[in-house]
Amino acid sequence: MTCITVALWTILIGFALEEFVLIKPVSTMAASDPFSRRLEWAAIWLPAIAIGITTATLKIFGGVRLWGVINVAGCLLCVLGLCLRYWSRRTLGRYFTIGVVKQEGHVVIQNGPYRFVRHPAYLAFILLYLGLPLLMGSWFGLLILSIPTSAVFAWLCVVEDRRLAEAMGDEYRKYMRKSARLVPGVW
Repeated sequence: MTCITVALWTILIGFALEEFVLIKPVSTMAASDPFSRRLEWAAIWLPAIAIGITTATLKIFGGVRLWGVINVAGCLLCVLGLCLRYWSRRTLGRYFTIGVVKQEGHVVIQNGPYRFVRHPAYLAFILLYLGLPLLMGSWFGLLILSIPTSAVFAWLCVVEDRRLAEAMGDEYRKYMRKSARLVPGVW
């Protein structure tokens, strides 16, 4: 087994454990909310699709077979994405759900990674989906996986901001004015 294979499987197992073992059960989500349902399906299927596309394009178009700077950068992006996703969920605590669900006593969380950006969990996914093709050396995977999924998560940020502003009112609007969506100082 190569270093890349070991790194890839370690990252994927870590992601699967974090997303599907530690996550709140699906039954806690607002099943009647179509936005929440879409996010639920995205959380389940995007990782599988990402891995399949990246692996297929690697076999078809080849890739960087060296354990070089590109592969290490991809590995670091994946690990950073997993850590940020975990930190984001831990910071939200009992308020973490897939989708926008206002709970009793819900307040706008502004500590942990949320003091830097409003959507650190989406940023974590973007880092992961940028890192996977780089880790595997699949330039084509970067093109057909990373760019579209980054666009999807950017769109989800806009939609979720609107929904949270509706649900939480002025408190969230004030938070929006003082924090970036995904990248501090940029957007």
